[in-house]
Amino acid sequence: MSICTKKFLLNSGFYMPAVGLGTWQGHVGSKASTEMRDTIIYALQRGYRHIDTAAVYGVEEIVGEAIRMSGVPRSEIFLVTKLHSTHHAHVEEAFLESMKRLNCEYIDLYLMHWPQSLTLDGKPTKTPTPPETWLSMEALKLKYPDQVRSLGVSNFSEKTMGELLKVATIVPATNQVEVHPMLPQHDLVKYMNEKGILTTCYSPLGQYVRAILQNPHVLDLATKYNVTAAQIVLAWEVSRGLVVIPKSTNLERIMQNITYPELAAEDIAFLNDFYKDPGMHRRLCQINGGTPTGHDIVMGWTYEELGWEPYNVE
Repeated sequence: MSICTKKFLLNSGFYMPAVGLGTWQGHVGSKASTEMRDTIIYALQRGYRHIDTAAVYGVEEIVGEAIRMSGVPRSEIFLVTKLHSTHHAHVEEAFLESMKRLNCEYIDLYLMHWPQSLTLDGKPTKTPTPPETWLSMEALKLKYPDQVRSLGVSNFSEKTMGELLKVATIVPATNQVEVHPMLPQHDLVKYMNEKGILTTCYSPLGQYVRAILQNPHVLDLATKYNVTAAQIVLAWEVSRGLVVIPKSTNLERIMQNITYPELAAEDIAFLNDFYKDPGMHRRLCQINGGTPTGHDIVMGWTYEELGWEPYNVE
């Protein structure tokens, strides 16, 4: 097997690599900046061409340094960063701060990280609304067309996307959401496809839970294709036309995460239906520092306001 070089065409006219390297470390900032920088350099020098980061991760400076040190031409790298909810009322300021920290000429894709707005000190606020924030992002794109090439969103549902599209003159290029076999997001992906919006999967391996990666059938597939269980899951997601951004600092795993087989139709079908087993349909990301319950308040919004489904319902 060779590394995955597949790219998807965005509605903005740019191509986005199907596989990227995520840079969220589970906490703000990096406790091992040299290790993270060297990990990104390693990935880029071995074929990765897509790096995903965000202002709130606190690592944009490290990401930018790694890109500049990698020796890979900037024109070959697809760089994603995100607007933090504290700056929905200060979009241009936030963008310019990210540009300064990254120091990489331009940003390929700038995302609204969450629909919710927070005050500068992190308190929930109802304004600006997601559509209002999006209009500010459109204005940013018009003012800095060479510095921000595409716009998108993250953590949007059909509900919140529908509200945004009522006012948008630029359709988001992507929507980055939690996707894995326990949360395949079939309806949401279908809706986004119909709108011409590409879906990116964060936590594509489901937080490495045993229920997925130690599932006997998944392990059988790994044996069948002579790969790891994680490679089977990533291959399934890319086969659905989705972008994946797995994260790792393990050098062997980094290369496994960009190398996988073409799955047979029956194996894709199995993973499509994986969530249907009792108790298996659920979110896994610890948004509020604990296991999601479906009744959490996420940065001031209920699941109903976010347009997120309760568990065990498809």
